[in-house]
Formats: sequence, C-alpha cells, structure tokens
Amino acid sequence: MANWNLQEAVSAWMDVHHPRNNPLAMRFIQDITIGEGESVPPSTPFTKTWRIRNSGVEVWPPGCTLRFTDGDQLSHHTAVAVGQVGPGQEVDISVDMASPPEMGMYQGKWRMCNPGGNFFGDAIWVIICVERGGVLAVTQQLNSSSFDFQQNTSGEGSVEGGGGCNPFNMGME
Repeated sequence: MANWNLQEAVSAWMDVHHPRNNPLAMRFIQDITIGEGESVPPSTPFTKTWRIRNSGVEVWPPGCTLRFTDGDQLSHHTAVAVGQVGPGQEVDISVDMASPPEMGMYQGKWRMCNPGGNFFGDAIWVIICVERGGVLAVTQQLNSSSFDFQQNTSGEGSVEGGGGCNPFNMGME
C-alpha cells in the first residue's frame, strides 16, 4: 500500500456511496462558426457559435447556462443563458468574442451548467490562431451579407438586394 493516493481513494468512495444523479446531458454536434484552429487577425471581434444537443432524458430547466471554465477568456461574457431544450433537440449557442492583439494559439473551454451550479455534458472549445493574415474578416463578411441572387436570363450579371456590395472590392468603386 505504499503507492496510494488519498484523493483518488476518497473520490472512488464518493462515487460508490454518493453517485451523481444528474439526468441532464449535452453532446457537442459541430462548430457553426470559427472552426478549431481557424486563422483570425489580431484584435478582431467575432462570434463563436456551437451546435449542441440535449442528449439526456429531461428538458433543461430555466437557468441553465453555457459557462467559460478554463483557458484563454476571449469574451467579456463568462456565462450565456440557454433556454429550455427538450430531449433530442439541438440548439445553436453564440458568444461574442475578440482575438487578442498578440500572435499565437488561444483556446478556451466552455461547459453547460445547471441552475444549481453543476456542470454537465461535453466540454466545448474555442481554438483560434491569431496571425496577421487571418481570413476571419472575409469569411464573417460573407456570412453576414444578405445577398439575394436572382436568376437572370438576359445574360447580364445582377445582384438584387446586395446594394452593389462586393466584399472583395470594398471601398474601391
């Protein structure tokens, strides 16, 4: 018994004698915006969106939040409210963030939390690479533009509702 760890022994005893009965569950489905390791210019605001699923058997009660738990805090928000989500339902959760001014890799871990303060489900991450040539600015402009392309049979190009905006030709007309 020379190589035993008191903390592990107590934790094992607690798991056997006081099992956690948290029926809430969450599964990460996919990154909607800002994939893992995406290149972002310094000091650039962006919105990170994850798609998650209630993989449990109960509706998430009012007061559940997505909370920042570890790593680089890229948002001034430490928690985001999540509405009631039924079993099997998927929801997109967005957090406004900004890249740091210094170059490098940054990552932050977020977890779902019930109203009592207990974490549940998968950990989800934001992982970015801050570099001068980051492509985030262009991709967010494309995602946020609401172009209405209409079929044109006259052979001439036309974009309706876009205001003549070309994200690759901004301010050059």
